[in-house]
Amino acid sequence: MNSGDLLAELLIAHGVEYVFGAIGGQGYPLNDALHRRRGQARHIAVRDERSSAYAADAYARVSGKVGVCDAAFGVGVLKLPSGLAEAYNSSIPVLGILSNAPRDWMVWNERGGTAQGVEQVSPFTPITKGAFRVTTQSSLADTVRYSFNLAGAGRPGPVVFEVPADVFKEQWDGDAADVAAHPRAGCFPAWRAHPDPADVSAVAEVLVSAERPVIVAGGGAAISQAWDALRVLAEAQQIPVATTISGKGVFADDHPLAVGVMGGQYGSEAANNVVAAADVVFLVGMKSSQQVTSAWTQPAPTQRIVHLDVDPAEVGKVFAVEAGMAADARAGLEALTSACGATSRDRGAWLAQVSGYKAQWQDVIGAEMNDASAPILPQHLMAQIQERLQPEDIVISDASFSVGWVGSFLRALRGGQRFLFPRGLATMGFGIPAAIGARFAQPEGKVVVVVGDGSVTYAIGELAALAKYGLDVIVVVLNNSCLGYSKMSELLNYSADYEEVDFPDTEFAMIARGFGCGGLAVKEPDDLTPALAAAFAANGPVLLDVRVDPWQTPELELRQRMAALQAQQ
Repeated sequence: MNSGDLLAELLIAHGVEYVFGAIGGQGYPLNDALHRRRGQARHIAVRDERSSAYAADAYARVSGKVGVCDAAFGVGVLKLPSGLAEAYNSSIPVLGILSNAPRDWMVWNERGGTAQGVEQVSPFTPITKGAFRVTTQSSLADTVRYSFNLAGAGRPGPVVFEVPADVFKEQWDGDAADVAAHPRAGCFPAWRAHPDPADVSAVAEVLVSAERPVIVAGGGAAISQAWDALRVLAEAQQIPVATTISGKGVFADDHPLAVGVMGGQYGSEAANNVVAAADVVFLVGMKSSQQVTSAWTQPAPTQRIVHLDVDPAEVGKVFAVEAGMAADARAGLEALTSACGATSRDRGAWLAQVSGYKAQWQDVIGAEMNDASAPILPQHLMAQIQERLQPEDIVISDASFSVGWVGSFLRALRGGQRFLFPRGLATMGFGIPAAIGARFAQPEGKVVVVVGDGSVTYAIGELAALAKYGLDVIVVVLNNSCLGYSKMSELLNYSADYEEVDFPDTEFAMIARGFGCGGLAVKEPDDLTPALAAAFAANGPVLLDVRVDPWQTPELELRQRMAALQAQQ
């Protein structure tokens, strides 16, 4: 046995079932070791190294375990940064294993003296929690253990380490002591940070005294698996709950206290109005990002703000807080529920006001979702998908307009339903690779990917992976033959010649069939219902190529500007 066997045993000891990657020569010792341990762990082949990072990211989000990917040295490794930057900004624990040339070749790496050679650890330093180089076999086990611990501890995030080819090939005697691992190390949160009791009391006092409170739950609540704790607190105190895009799914959208997704870009007017009208805004596991808060203008300075986050640096980073808690979201919410007790304040008037905001927004989007005219409206497509979704199904959005269509026009059917978005870096090409990871993490239910025709081409080769492994995934392509966001921006702000944003018509259903997947083309509204029925009935990968209206947008500001433009014409 060699160091590849040692690494494989270490991965298995940390609970790893799958390693996502595109196989390369220097990493063969690991790939071979995993092949010989097929019943314990397995290497899953993707067609592009970028996809391996997205697959590992989604696997982590769904499974609650550290996702693992690998890449061959040089060009393969340097495709990982976009995926790991997404994981870093979204606080998702991913372990990247980088192979490299033998140690004594590295002196020749400058300007490609070694074939494919390049300095490949330092590019990961600003986008990971740690980037390490394993220089000896004796340091491999400690590096792996520390990497898992670092990835899942506190605020999670990606970690990478590099193994040179000659270290990979060194003989290993199979000593069991080398592969010892703490049972929590491969999961997250591995250790739940509990809040200071004084902080709990201060936040509880603000919440109990509020007349018009609202909770805004972010991605940290999803990472913490805090959906039950969130619901219990909200119900006990009768507090409406909004989520960020990354937090969607932590609170059931059909719950009477749910107000939808907050955000100046891809949010609902209902949630934004509720947050604007609140006297106390409780931020839970939320980093107060620019797009969610309308460029940091909401909540307003006049509102009382309390904040709970596992990262102390996030509490009060953007908005001054009256009280804060540095703790795991679930642990913090459970402590608050106990401290607040049963609500003693009548919030009936506030909840009636909230219901009014929700009804107004539903009137707007309900008409759009029921509109079965041609060309097909993405809103109507979302309504048709919603009719078939089950609580255990996973919904994945790619970047750009897909985020808004999924975020504001689909409903989470239960707290804890998985909705995955690439909000950390807004990376196009996330959707199909993420479906690979999500499907291996959760075999039951459906995995539905919503992706634009611009984004799908970034990772269309991964249809081959869906077919290779027979993955039960539905890919819905919003095909408008353009980059919709860019086209509208050009129309409203620039010369509007569309040379750079329009595409020739592409038959994605035909392409899907060529990769071995099912492929259905939907061009007319009447074709939509039978096509979706066939896709949801299938037991394997299916792509629906849906021709949609290119002038529809889920983005709130663009909706307003496009409506104003149409009114002038």
